[in-house]
Amino acid sequence: VDMAVVAYLKAAKDGKLLKVTSEKKSLVFEKRLLPFCAAKGIRFVSELDLTTTQEWRGTWGVSPLVTMKRQKEVIGFFWFCERAGWFPPNYAANLTTGLGRIEVKASQTAIFEPNEYRAIIDATYIYSDRPSIDKHNSLTLGGERIRALTEVMRWTGLSIRDAVTLEKRRLARDPQTGLSSIIVHRKKTGEPVYCPVPPHVTQMLATLPASQKGNTNETYFFWTGNGTSKTITTNWQRSYGKLFKLAAIKEADGTPKRCHPHMFRDTFAVESMLAGMKPIEVSLILGHSSVTITEKHYLPFVRRRQTSLNDSVVESWRRQGIIDATETKRGPGRPRRVTPLPVAVGE
Repeated sequence: VDMAVVAYLKAAKDGKLLKVTSEKKSLVFEKRLLPFCAAKGIRFVSELDLTTTQEWRGTWGVSPLVTMKRQKEVIGFFWFCERAGWFPPNYAANLTTGLGRIEVKASQTAIFEPNEYRAIIDATYIYSDRPSIDKHNSLTLGGERIRALTEVMRWTGLSIRDAVTLEKRRLARDPQTGLSSIIVHRKKTGEPVYCPVPPHVTQMLATLPASQKGNTNETYFFWTGNGTSKTITTNWQRSYGKLFKLAAIKEADGTPKRCHPHMFRDTFAVESMLAGMKPIEVSLILGHSSVTITEKHYLPFVRRRQTSLNDSVVESWRRQGIIDATETKRGPGRPRRVTPLPVAVGE
């Protein structure tokens, strides 16, 4: 089993996967599967039958969503072993069927409404990385940096990990239009995908101050280069926990709203589509493998956009004389009069 895991992770690394993807595979197999096999005295992959695999899955203790994603990784490992000749034919297929599908209850995508986003930006002006020190001298070190990071995520749809590890070379300026764009990711073909950013965001990045300790880095905007990307992401997530408390955003019933940095990515997607961007264009910027994924995540908001489109179409009818002006302002329950279409002969 340990040799199979080494071979599988090497193949994944040779496939030029993202570092974060490789780290997830390492977590599943090096830190989860191998200790389980050692505790059970399992040495060979042929011992990983359906019952054993189900027993291992039962030790994960994670949410249904994480279980579903982790099971996909495990199934990929089984298929790798079968292709390598370590499993008999159809072994991986039978295990896949036996493990079954993990049902995950769809949750409503949460976004920041415009007034909530303004509250967060306002909170950055009183935010401090070291409040116990700054309260004595009226300083707010860190506010400019977290404000710039927030704006980057809001206007590009980058995840927090991708945003905090954003390299300076990925910001490019078009001399013809004067607009700056960020390379948000690369297609499988290696072709970069650019997302234009508003001028004020470009200015923020150009004048970004050093960290609270005075550290800067020639490669990254928000990362000194020390530690791992996972560590720096965790540090920034803690900072956002403080920022959201300062913003004090509440639900309609007055309870505190559960906020997290990924909502900036969702806000970008939803607001872009509501403003007229096509789902396939948003999908391209977000890096989704299919526009279907985009529509699945943001379906309620796509429906809201469709409602807006319906109103626009009906308004166009009025302008074209199909319905009266008063028809577009009808009260609830009042039927709308629409000019009937001519009936063809024979119908």
